[in-house]
Amino acid sequence: MTIFKKSLLALAVLLVGIAMTVSWIERPKRIRKEFFGHLYHERYEEAALMLNAPCAIELAPDGSLTLVDHKGSSTAVPETKLPFKVGGGEPKRIGVHSMTALGDSTNGILDSPAVIIYLSVEGGKIRIESVDS
Repeated sequence: MTIFKKSLLALAVLLVGIAMTVSWIERPKRIRKEFFGHLYHERYEEAALMLNAPCAIELAPDGSLTLVDHKGSSTAVPETKLPFKVGGGEPKRIGVHSMTALGDSTNGILDSPAVIIYLSVEGGKIRIESVDS
């Protein structure tokens, strides 16, 4: 094998290593964005598949949404507050992100308190840290 071919092979290995590292670093961001999209577009079955047990999302027949956090506490979100939008809460620690269900408002003032869900990525799945309502 010539020096040129060895150099080319080493460069290819280096580029593959860099690509894999970037992919690994960006993975939580991609997972989070996908989950945010599912909740915003009200694709709750797809969102539920991305959750780390015991976290859960269930759509009730009346259109309300039940959220179960990692401690097993459940919170009901009325249909009138949906969908969730990205942001709105104060993260409790680094790596925790929020989504907010606002609901109806009158003259810019919410008719009822917002529901904020705090999320993190754990082991390739979404973990519901807590829900404030």
